[in-house]
Amino acid sequence: MKKYLCIATVLALAACTKEPSLAPGGEGAGRGPIVVGVPSLAAGGSIALKLTPEMAESVLEAQTGGAALETRSGIAGMDAALEELGAMKFERAFAYDPEWEALYARTGMNLWYIVRFDETVAPERAAELLGQQAGVSVVEYGLDPQYRRPLNVGPMVPFTDDVAEGAQTRAEMPMNDPLLQYQWHYDNRGNQIGSVAGADIDLFDAWTLCTGGEDIVVAVIDQPVQTTHPDLAANMWSKPDKPDEHGWNFFNQTAKLDWTSAQYLSQYGVWEYADHGSHVAGVIAGVNGNGRGISGIAGGRDGKGGAKIMSCQIMGFKRGNTDPYADTHAFEYALKNGAVIAQNSWGYDGDVVTEAMWNSSNSQFSMLRMAMDTFIAGAGTKNPNSPIQGGLVIFAAGNDGEDVWDAKRYPAVYDPLIAVGSMSWNYKPAYYTDYGTWVDITAPGGDAMTGTSNNCQVLSTVLCDNTMDFKDGRKTGSMFGYGFMQGTSMACPHVSGIAALGLAYASQIGKTFSAEEYTGLLLSSVKGIEQYFTGTIRGVTGRRINAEDYVGKMGGGAISALKLLLAIKGTPALYAKTGTETTFDFVDYFGGDKSKVVILSAEVAPTDKARIGLNEIPAFDGTKLTLNCTKVGTGFLTVRARAGDKEFSREFAIVSRPNLASNGGWM
Repeated sequence: MKKYLCIATVLALAACTKEPSLAPGGEGAGRGPIVVGVPSLAAGGSIALKLTPEMAESVLEAQTGGAALETRSGIAGMDAALEELGAMKFERAFAYDPEWEALYARTGMNLWYIVRFDETVAPERAAELLGQQAGVSVVEYGLDPQYRRPLNVGPMVPFTDDVAEGAQTRAEMPMNDPLLQYQWHYDNRGNQIGSVAGADIDLFDAWTLCTGGEDIVVAVIDQPVQTTHPDLAANMWSKPDKPDEHGWNFFNQTAKLDWTSAQYLSQYGVWEYADHGSHVAGVIAGVNGNGRGISGIAGGRDGKGGAKIMSCQIMGFKRGNTDPYADTHAFEYALKNGAVIAQNSWGYDGDVVTEAMWNSSNSQFSMLRMAMDTFIAGAGTKNPNSPIQGGLVIFAAGNDGEDVWDAKRYPAVYDPLIAVGSMSWNYKPAYYTDYGTWVDITAPGGDAMTGTSNNCQVLSTVLCDNTMDFKDGRKTGSMFGYGFMQGTSMACPHVSGIAALGLAYASQIGKTFSAEEYTGLLLSSVKGIEQYFTGTIRGVTGRRINAEDYVGKMGGGAISALKLLLAIKGTPALYAKTGTETTFDFVDYFGGDKSKVVILSAEVAPTDKARIGLNEIPAFDGTKLTLNCTKVGTGFLTVRARAGDKEFSREFAIVSRPNLASNGGWM
């Protein structure tokens, strides 16, 4: 490719720029830069540099001093090397922005630069040439985007009318969306072969408190989301000054999200379309109550009021000007445009990323790790009304656990992130899920090996663009635009959706949390599931996996939307086994057995009585109250008491479930 500047131009530039007084390369005097990554796995046409603070300051001064440099650093020696390389761009990884510079300096993100050059230049040549320059401390190869992939297992299965035979066919639904009855992962009554009642996220009860909020933005870092999908459009984020911008295509470095590309999967004999991003988005915030399709966890009510989905495309099929640093730029875009949750259902191909590559303090992924750290530290901090100060980065754990057992998988293993494992509709780990002590939490991801049809997978939105020539039969049914998928890809958005629902509820009741505080609430809002890790789990080709192998390696338990909202509200939850008399002792809630607080009465609103099947509220027997909840659900009980001559009240949640864990929690 033709060089941007001729030699004469470079010489003229060198004559009017300064050379910083720095040791040649390295993070210490007398040593060269650290070169990280595997050249054979590197993308062509670009490389990343971490500069020393002194060098970064000099470059920033030159580039913001009126010269409007895009292709050069403004430093003579470096610019000669860039000219020899034929560099087309020398740019900060996170663009200079006075509003964010203090944060970038704190995390070190201001030290990272990306050099772009012709793809005919060997990455090793670029590393050698640039690594010789003063003030370069790390040279990092960018991993080829072909190794980045969505974390679903097998092809998408379109929803067809014959699936209706396996529906839960419930008379009462909290939303009028016709496919909600197939979303067992929200509310599982155990009426499917092999399923277990309660193996879900307790969403229907959580919806009695909150259904979402438009002030919460979730960045879906993934394949593109179909922004025109009729069950997603109302909940798509739009840039305030550009209403048609619902995100960005970092994969091909363009404003146009590309969901129309496709590829043929010879191993399955099917066409693969870019359904993954839309499927993930539907779980988080598919539009609720609009009388069509599925429901989303934080999708609002009556067709409005849901969390907003920002589409950050880092994967696709139309190759060309693909960017190995798409993921880094996605975190920058999400941070600066108001997202507080970064949803990531992607990972790397097979064993491409090793522990040594990832965990070194100067690893091949140190720039990406720093971008994530910057999002976690800074998201929401420019919005005084944000219910969270700081951000959440949530990652799918990966899908090759059946083959690699409890090996660490990246990026999910990175400690500041929330790593999500996958379970089936019987509380057992899904046969494919990666697992290990590094997994933080579990959520439903579907498991085609546990059911008799596709409805044991996760149902959500998929592409329904009429301009596309689909070859997988998705247009033949009455529900075009919906399909089943499985994987930790599907488990991950359950956690992101619940996190968004919880933040919407926090905003609704006027509570604010730090990212660390909220992460603690999220990870502790779980149901114990290890009592189900018995016997074997059926894998592919008839393989059997010992369920006990997963004990202690699926995080704290299965996430519960209701538990999170109750924790945010600060309301104690009392658990009752449905259809069985349960006695609750309130003594510890009112000062202990030496307290002089007198408990007077309990009250339950008529709607809450109906929800949990209470016919009457008996009188207290001292500090004890015995209830018989005949229906599965959650109701709120108000206990009135007196201290001295002052009467007061406290609220409790009564959670009725068909199964109770040995620790008193529900399953």
